[in-house]
Amino acid sequence: MKLVRETLKQEELISMIEKLAKAIYQDIKHHNNPTFSVPSRSSDNIIYNERKDVIYLGDRESKRSFHNTGTSTAFTQMLFILSIIHEAAVNGKHLTKREIYYQDPELFDKDQKTSDDIIEDIAVTLGVTRPCLRVVATAKGVCIGDLTLREGEDTFNCNMLGRGGWSISPFIDEVEIVDCGAEFVLVVEKDAAMIRLVEEEFHKKYNCLLITGKGQPDIATRRLVRRLHKEEGLPVYILTDSDSYGMQICSSYKRGSISLSFESPYLAVPKAKYLGLLPSDLDKFKVPKAARLKMTEWDIKKAQTMLQYPWISKNRRWKKELLLMLERKEKAELQALAKHGITFMTDVYIPQKLETMDWI
Repeated sequence: MKLVRETLKQEELISMIEKLAKAIYQDIKHHNNPTFSVPSRSSDNIIYNERKDVIYLGDRESKRSFHNTGTSTAFTQMLFILSIIHEAAVNGKHLTKREIYYQDPELFDKDQKTSDDIIEDIAVTLGVTRPCLRVVATAKGVCIGDLTLREGEDTFNCNMLGRGGWSISPFIDEVEIVDCGAEFVLVVEKDAAMIRLVEEEFHKKYNCLLITGKGQPDIATRRLVRRLHKEEGLPVYILTDSDSYGMQICSSYKRGSISLSFESPYLAVPKAKYLGLLPSDLDKFKVPKAARLKMTEWDIKKAQTMLQYPWISKNRRWKKELLLMLERKEKAELQALAKHGITFMTDVYIPQKLETMDWI
């Protein structure tokens, strides 16, 4: 099982890269084949710890050599990005993924996903999380509620920033949690549901923090949820649409994701509760048929694939809900609850689910 460091000083990063570069230089000097040993981040190198309910990266590695036509491009890309990260670290700067890509789009086949993947490969090769590389991605998450934070010279409360809340900083590990008056965290999949919760002042009535990653969450959002749970001891509840995509998003908050499995110990919240919208809730809360949607072929294929994952197949409640979804071939957005009134979700559905501990 591959474990990585969560924190790394600037000087340590510089030293690690220079050590790697010197090893490559020695290979060249002695007429050897310069090679990177890169832990495989593929789905068949995933370890599921059933007791902890977390996804980890296995120990299998692949070789990227300069004198191999199949890997020489990836080798060159890694060496190039390492040089960029090293230069930024020496100058005490951070980099965005986009900035790295635009250093040489041709080298990355004019596809940023290529450079993004290489960055993650470098992180796992060095045995650190991506933020340790001083590489950040644009954060899109939002947090609102009684949480006082300090970033640089600024101290602020997330309740005092208007209805838009706090745009979660991409430098989340440099943000200090000064004080937290909230009793729990409610993570919401989409912005639309978040708007309803904020307008009804759900966070004030129930003294909670509302967080949304606006779809598939970025690392900064997942990291904030993890920090609030670990450092402040707050329970975490997750609210998504009733579809395979929503269940996958919940699972990534809870167990980690396949692509970033090496960062699961740093991002996952295994004790997070999946509050809804569960497939079984559609009948339980009498969501009208007119408000339900037919699953697409993509939805069905995604659900069938998820059933093969051990973290689903070995979890009786998760498997049951997913099978029910497939049996009915129905999905629904959280907004479908508005058929009972626009405040039904905030006044009835969520409070009842929390009170009866109806979660998985």
